[in-house]
Amino acid sequence: MKIWVIGRGYPATSNGMWGSFELDQAKLLARGGNEVCYIALTLSFFKRREPRGFRRFEENGVSIYIYSQFYFPGKMGIYLEKFEDECWRRLLNEAEGELGMPELIHVHYPSMISSTYEIDQYRQKGVKLFVTEHWSRVLINNLKKHEMIRLRYYGLHANCFISVGQQLLDAACCLTDISVPKEIIPDLASPLFRIAEKKKFSDIFMFIIVGRLVPIKQFDLVIKQFIERFDGNDKVMLKVIGSGKARASLERIAVGCHQIQFTGALNPEDVAKEIAGADALISYSKYETFCVPVVEAWMCGKPAIISNKAGISSYMTKERGIEVPFDCPAQLGRAMIDMYHNYDKYDSEKIAGYAEHMFSEKTIYEKLIELYKKY
Repeated sequence: MKIWVIGRGYPATSNGMWGSFELDQAKLLARGGNEVCYIALTLSFFKRREPRGFRRFEENGVSIYIYSQFYFPGKMGIYLEKFEDECWRRLLNEAEGELGMPELIHVHYPSMISSTYEIDQYRQKGVKLFVTEHWSRVLINNLKKHEMIRLRYYGLHANCFISVGQQLLDAACCLTDISVPKEIIPDLASPLFRIAEKKKFSDIFMFIIVGRLVPIKQFDLVIKQFIERFDGNDKVMLKVIGSGKARASLERIAVGCHQIQFTGALNPEDVAKEIAGADALISYSKYETFCVPVVEAWMCGKPAIISNKAGISSYMTKERGIEVPFDCPAQLGRAMIDMYHNYDKYDSEKIAGYAEHMFSEKTIYEKLIELYKKY
């Protein structure tokens, strides 16, 4: 099958891995024997490490077409539709000129990116159109006018509207009429995350939190509850993985508690090692469209504590962890105590087996191909 995957950008450490979910899915489709092209347009005011203009290269069997354009109106909240349409036209024409017409276009973050005008030219020529919504702004009803227009277009004209979680799909349906077929396909879990072959010998219980260090993640509340419940207990530690604007304030909260460790941003291989070596993961965000770190923890056989605003909450059971209200830190603290004292009730093999069944590359690939053929 000849597939174009459209994403936010080409992921790199310099841009916070912008586009990683989309490119991973493109590579997955390529491994299945499909002819896949990954396309991304970057419009930005800021200086970027990657060069401006067109770039075209191959990576893991995927043809990658990137166009980076200096663009100051977006910084001021101005949307120049014709300019953006022209950028998309040039990029899509470049791909079509070298690779030919696709059979199917799959747009990720459809309300955030893409030109509905240019995409519609392909739809009218018989190209199938699929979208997957990931964006948290859809979840919290914070879209600009042109973003709402995009969401409305895809809700009426896509062959299938996919969401990474039920909460996000419900939010999209509240914003506009999604009259096309609707499906849930969660984000892909990397094969790097696997249950450890050998049990660790350390008697230290390690909680771990992973993600961007930003206010909506509520890492500050996790740290405060950890200090309140475990300060002075050298057999319990908290590891914070990630970088972001809140790091300095989080480190100030943790001052004096030697049981809390900040690693900064790590590459995926090292994140996988850290999660596999921990005992439990915590995700206490105000809202999450999905929450990949929880899946990664489950793939490693680790239980998780999550907020009831996590998009993955529909997959949570008492066998896989504990769900607590996002606005009740005391319950979070009690859940941490409960997990620490009753950890033996969690079966790592069963947790990992469930995650493999639900979120593995094989499962996600089969779901995608099934939908591509069905619709």
